[in-house]
Parts: sequence; structure tokens; C-alpha cells
Amino acid sequence: DIENIEMEDKKIKVLDLFCGCGGFTKGLGDAGLDVIAGIDHWNPAVESYRKNFNHICLEKDLTTYTPEKFSEETGVKDIDLLVGGPPCQGFSLAGKRDKKDPRNSLFMEYVKYLNYFKPKMFIMENVRGILSMKTADGVYVKELILTELNKEYQCIPYALYARDFEVPQIRCRVLFIGIRKDLDIIPTQPENINPYNHIPVSSILVPESEYTGGYLSEKAITGIHNKKAKMKEKGYGFGAQFLKLDKPSYTIPARYHKDGYDALVKYSDTRIRKLTVTELKRIQTFGDDFILHGDYKEQVMQIGNAVASRFAYHIGKYIINTLQ
Repeated sequence: DIENIEMEDKKIKVLDLFCGCGGFTKGLGDAGLDVIAGIDHWNPAVESYRKNFNHICLEKDLTTYTPEKFSEETGVKDIDLLVGGPPCQGFSLAGKRDKKDPRNSLFMEYVKYLNYFKPKMFIMENVRGILSMKTADGVYVKELILTELNKEYQCIPYALYARDFEVPQIRCRVLFIGIRKDLDIIPTQPENINPYNHIPVSSILVPESEYTGGYLSEKAITGIHNKKAKMKEKGYGFGAQFLKLDKPSYTIPARYHKDGYDALVKYSDTRIRKLTVTELKRIQTFGDDFILHGDYKEQVMQIGNAVASRFAYHIGKYIINTLQ
């Protein structure tokens, strides 16, 4: 089929905004898409990205780096797909504006690139909380986002779990999937790949006999117990989570470097440890040879902020099927 050969030949060109260390880029590239550039403002992540990919990664602040400037400096005139996850906390531009209003945040920088390049399709990734978040005057953030995105696109948000896409981690994320209206394709929900046989975290852990790092101190363990008792009194759940070895890992956040309480390995009441950077990379399906730049804290933050690569790979396959 000649048309398919042409489509194969003409790879889908992608720009990755807020690209971080490149989890999204890696998965899309593995799926056969052509990522032509990444942009992020945080140096350690940009350095990591550059070590893992051959195309350009620009260290730029998207509040000042316009799509016009990007096009002029790189020679990129058109893209087929825009991806990226503007940090949902965003930040207020001036004075007493509502920080939670997406129109005051990095979301609008994403929209500028969308309006400038008018790609066939876009995928904007965010945390699940964005679906229930409201502005100071009670408007759903999701509605404001969709109003903006639906001007030239048909856009539908989907909450998806990475564990259903061959990732050994629960990790629920929202993908706002948009397709340009003139293409007459309505987005559908990406199909779960392994909804009934999740990958257990035990499959990626270093065996206890080979683990050479440290364990939580007695003081830290006592702290966990005391806090748990206090929280129980108040009727709250509690933060320290011990991995269930036959299930996917709990979601790894960017703050994991602080105490690791979001996902701890427990061998006994006294031998409790955080995950190693190698294990965290595996939980995000980066592969052991993925290079991370920076100190421990910076590496863990990059991992926690990233899109799981295997999840992105399956989204890449979904994109190819959708656009074909």
C-alpha cells in the first residue's frame, strides 16, 4: 500500500515542551516518531536530555522564549505533534491574580506553541488532580483548559494508569489529547495494554543479598510509627508506604529524594530502605543505560517529574494509528 509506505517514510515530527530529562521523548522515539527538539528551563534535566538524544535540546524559559524565536533559531517551520506537561502549579504573572487559573500559568506558553505551529495533534500531560482543581472563584481548571484547547482542536482528557501500559508503577496521569478539527478525527481513549497482569515491583528490585546501601535510621523508623499513630487518631491515612512486592510500585514523585516515604522497601521491622536511582529508573522504564546528570537530589527529581518511557511508547503507537 503506497500510502502507508509514504506515511512510514514521513515520520511524525514532534516537539517536546517542558521535556525534562526526556521520558516522553524516549518512549515516542522508541515507537518510531521523530522528535526534533526538546525545550526545558532546568539545567540538570537539559544536560541529561542532551546525553541521551542526538537532536537539540534548548535550555530556555518558555515564558520568554516565543515559538517565533524558536522557529527562527532552529529553522523548524512545521511539526505534526506537540507534547509536554506544563507544570500544573504554574505561577502567577502579576499581583493578586489567581495562581490556580491556568490562564496565568505555563499552560498558556504551551498554547502559544500550539497556536503558532498548528500541529495535527497534541498531547498535554498532567497530574490527575488537575481534573478536580478549581480556581479561587470556583471554576473548574479543566473547563478553562478545554475552552482554550478546543478552539481549533477536538480535545478530550483521559486519566490513564501507567501500570496498564507495561510500567511497574501505578502512576495515574491525565492526557489532554487533541486533534486538529479539519482532520475530522475524534480522539479515543488509548487502549490499556496489560490491564489484568500488572508488572510487579519485585521484578526490578535489586535482590536483598546484592543491596549495599544504607537503611533508614532507628529515629526515622520511630518517626514513621509515631506519625502513623497520630494520623490514625485524626482519622487520616498516612504517608509512609511500603511496597507490595507482587504489585506495581506506588507513584514516584519528584520529592522522593527527601525521605523516600512514598515507596519504601521493607525486609523487616528494622531493615527498611529507599529505592536506589537504578531502581527508580527501572520503575520509570528508562532502562539502566539512561544517563542522568546532576547530584542525587537532581537525578531523583528528574525521574519523579518524567513521563514513564514505556507508557510514552504505547502512546506513540496510539498516535501513529490515530493519524494513519
